[in-house]
Amino acid sequence: MKKAVLDAGIHSEERPEPGKPEGDHGRASGVWGFSDESGRVRMNLVAALVMILLFSGFCVTSYFMPSANAWPTKYGSCSGSGCHVLTDPNATITTAINGVVGTSVTVAAGGTFEVDWKVTNVTNAAGGQVGVGVEINLPTGWGLAKGTTNSPAIPGWNAVWDAADGVAAGWATANSYSTATESPNSPVGYTINFDTTAWDTGTRNAAYDNATAGKDLDGIADNMGTDAIVTVPAGTAAGTYSIVVLGVGHDSAKSHVEQAITVTVTSGGGGDTTKPVVSAGFAATTPSLSKTITVSGFSATDNTGVTGYMITTSATAPLAGDAGWVATAPTSYTVAADGSYTLYPWAKDAAGNVSAVYGSPVAVFVDSTKPVVTAGFAATTPSLSRTITVSGFAATDANGVTGYMITTSSTAPLAGDAGWLGTAPTNYTVASDGSFTLYPWAKDTYGNVSAVYGSPVAVVVDTVKPTVSSTVPVNGATSTTLNGTVTLNFSENVNCTTVTTSTVTISPAVTWTRTSCSGTQAVFTPSGQANSTSYTVTVGAAVADTAGNTLAASYPFSYTTSAPAPNNAPGTPASLAQYKSDGTTLLTRGLYTNLTTLIFKGTVTDPDSDTVKLDIELADVGAAFTGTPTCSSTLVTSGTTAATTCSGIANGRFKWQARATDSKGLSGSWTQY
Repeated sequence: MKKAVLDAGIHSEERPEPGKPEGDHGRASGVWGFSDESGRVRMNLVAALVMILLFSGFCVTSYFMPSANAWPTKYGSCSGSGCHVLTDPNATITTAINGVVGTSVTVAAGGTFEVDWKVTNVTNAAGGQVGVGVEINLPTGWGLAKGTTNSPAIPGWNAVWDAADGVAAGWATANSYSTATESPNSPVGYTINFDTTAWDTGTRNAAYDNATAGKDLDGIADNMGTDAIVTVPAGTAAGTYSIVVLGVGHDSAKSHVEQAITVTVTSGGGGDTTKPVVSAGFAATTPSLSKTITVSGFSATDNTGVTGYMITTSATAPLAGDAGWVATAPTSYTVAADGSYTLYPWAKDAAGNVSAVYGSPVAVFVDSTKPVVTAGFAATTPSLSRTITVSGFAATDANGVTGYMITTSSTAPLAGDAGWLGTAPTNYTVASDGSFTLYPWAKDTYGNVSAVYGSPVAVVVDTVKPTVSSTVPVNGATSTTLNGTVTLNFSENVNCTTVTTSTVTISPAVTWTRTSCSGTQAVFTPSGQANSTSYTVTVGAAVADTAGNTLAASYPFSYTTSAPAPNNAPGTPASLAQYKSDGTTLLTRGLYTNLTTLIFKGTVTDPDSDTVKLDIELADVGAAFTGTPTCSSTLVTSGTTAATTCSGIANGRFKWQARATDSKGLSGSWTQY
């Protein structure tokens, strides 16, 4: 083993003199002596010592470092101040106490705490010096054991260093060097060997960190970490103590890096070794729909009183100095992810005693993930039935969807509410007509209910059919205006695309036009109607409201047009006169004229106030009148003067007569001029 250590580059200059046992190469006090040898040998030794002292002085000057823990060696080849006494300006050391980075801890007498530390840059890898060691010194009587797998929060920590020490015996007492110059409260030193061979008591630090397989746990040179559990003996007086952890390496001056840790013992001399007892009744909600699990029945007893409570998911007892202890029994425990867990309750007392593992730990399944209703949920709107048709209702969940529900509220239903269905429904029933918003929900095996659906569906339910509330003319009306409009009034707004001349008809057939439609009213206009005729208008069952409800049945109604108005013959024209063609030169009766064009005027009247025209018949004085007008005026208002022009009159004597004819074609009596 000695050769292996030397070949690895650790303490390569600390060789014993040839032919002498290792134990004879130094003194426990750290003071070195020389055996009786030849003067040449003594001179060589003196010269070597002088060179070592000069080299050490140079290194001290170059690093500007003070001496710290001396860690004196038993080998006489080192300087008088011991080996590895310089601190390296490039070296780093980081410590964690009970998994939390720090340099102090409070612990009760009889309690324990865990120290993890990581060191870098304490070697001279470029010069072939790659050995790195880790050491710790403690007050006399304090216990030391390998650490646990606790994943400390040290940056760059490698899990291979957890609970690893390289030899079955674990930490070994570094009893091969003097403790005279150790930290006052730390008179006992320990070192650890990560080599694959047995512990080498001939060297004070035999760890390896050179990226060599089997000798370097993390495979990275000059990067080492380790952990240890320190036990404060029961009965230790309360007060402040110091321990020191180190990394030792082979830089050019065989330097080291160290960190002092302050230990505050809170109770001394108690000697209490009785563990608290967690009482029966510890329970937890399972399945838990939250990562914060509700627990109950957590209590404990102790002969001196319980000072801390903790819940873990490991059957390994936590340390009294671990983070996470609380002064009162917790009512919940939070996990990082969904899954299956076993909860273990623990209690500790003031002396640092931790309860034994609980006999009935609680198995809990955590499922905090809600089902998701997938996109595509839809419903028929408007719905002509209170049972609304829905479609596209689907949901997903990692543990399976076990229930589906539709509500009209955005508040999620409870998993235990009535109304959940084993399969997605295809309809939803409401109690009355109106407007509704439908929300789909899903639940899983453990009672998680989905979040409110992002696109709920608005639905109008209208199951009431429209009716014809009134008509103009009313059913059975008589003497209605010929070709008068027909107005239909409905009980609710109608879809005007369903109100057409095809769905609203009239018989006997006439020209039939829809002239307007809006809201609850539609208007139709007939033309070509006859007097005193009965017409039937039929509003067909295809007429629908805006929701799509159609009339329950067609709606017919009838009306009769008015009889023809009575037509009385016009009166006899008055103020008859004859004029030249200029219409102003009056011709007296009995005169002879050779004019071929004459204008005749007269006042015409009609008892029915119809418009009237003036008819004139010309005849030779010797001939009889035929009753056929020679010329006629245009229709004029009753009681006004009408004028007509007769042309092509033959020379000679003539006579003429006049009459009035109304716009309906009824003529009055002829009167001769």
